[in-house]
Amino acid sequence: MKSLAELQNLLLFEIQNNLNNKVISESHDYYNEYTGYISVLLASILEKVLLKNTDWNSNRWIDDSLLTKLQLSDEKLSVWGIMIWGVQNSNEQWTDPFYFEIKFRKESGKFNNYTFLFGDLDNPKISYEDFANNRNYWDIDYYNTKDWNPSDRNWNYIIVK
Repeated sequence: MKSLAELQNLLLFEIQNNLNNKVISESHDYYNEYTGYISVLLASILEKVLLKNTDWNSNRWIDDSLLTKLQLSDEKLSVWGIMIWGVQNSNEQWTDPFYFEIKFRKESGKFNNYTFLFGDLDNPKISYEDFANNRNYWDIDYYNTKDWNPSDRNWNYIIVK
């Protein structure tokens, strides 16, 4: 298993090599197929941090994420999406929203800092099966407006590194 530092370095590599303004400006339901391993690296990083620093139950595992919106500038990437997770000894999977923001310097190849917001206290998790039947469940009415702010959601986990 990779360490948190190794996963973070891999994520930065994927950001630098797979994201550009063309990919960001295109409209997709999910950006996963255009962004290399970013979705699975975000899931892996979140799982490691949750297990180490929160009350996240160690019987849970995070599978992957669906990337629904991306914004990229010279030194910052913002990602909105859906995290897919499960419970050991069960085939059922669940979904929760997330927001990830990383500040970095391209020339240094290092993370400056990041914020990971996960889970919605006002809306319960739903099964992946229910989510597959209602892909808009986690959308907020103002989600796609310029005025939307990540703090507009009542996040269950707020991780700042």
